[in-house]
Amino acid sequence: MAIWAYECRPCSGASDRWLVACERVDTFAADVSILRVKTGSGWACAVVDRSRPVEVDAMLLRDAVPSDADDCPDCVAAVAAVAPQATAIEAHPVPEGRAATQLTAAAIALQGRQMLVVLVGLNVVQSPGEADMLIADLRARFGGVEVVLMGQHEDGTPQYHGEATLLPGLAGVPIDKMPWKSYPVR
Repeated sequence: MAIWAYECRPCSGASDRWLVACERVDTFAADVSILRVKTGSGWACAVVDRSRPVEVDAMLLRDAVPSDADDCPDCVAAVAAVAPQATAIEAHPVPEGRAATQLTAAAIALQGRQMLVVLVGLNVVQSPGEADMLIADLRARFGGVEVVLMGQHEDGTPQYHGEATLLPGLAGVPIDKMPWKSYPVR
């Protein structure tokens, strides 16, 4: 199920990106820009960007609670850094006809593990080094969720690349039954 979300980035400057439902964030006061986001290892401090909601699969969402500078003084600098970027974006809009890169993916859960199956060219799946770099990049962009790449042979047979424990479960899932959607990637 697609839902609108805001992007949150850790104040530490790490490349992680977490997604929190707009519906959740909009319940917080309008001046709240620092959140505590639920991650796999606990709660992490993050700055929310309410200027650009994105449509995502509900399985990619994280829970969050409002926070403030008293909880994390490092966030104050991160919040200040976001404001000039927003102004620069408004002053220099993206040229008409140019859009964010789109990828086709299916957010699914197998054996209690959530993952994003991303459709790529077969040449990427067959190049382990390139595939591993793409997985690391996409995992950071989608909040640390497991990523598996899928390419297709000429006859439509899928070939996967990702964490070895996830691949056997995918072999039994018909690709036409996966919930494929287009996701924007910046």
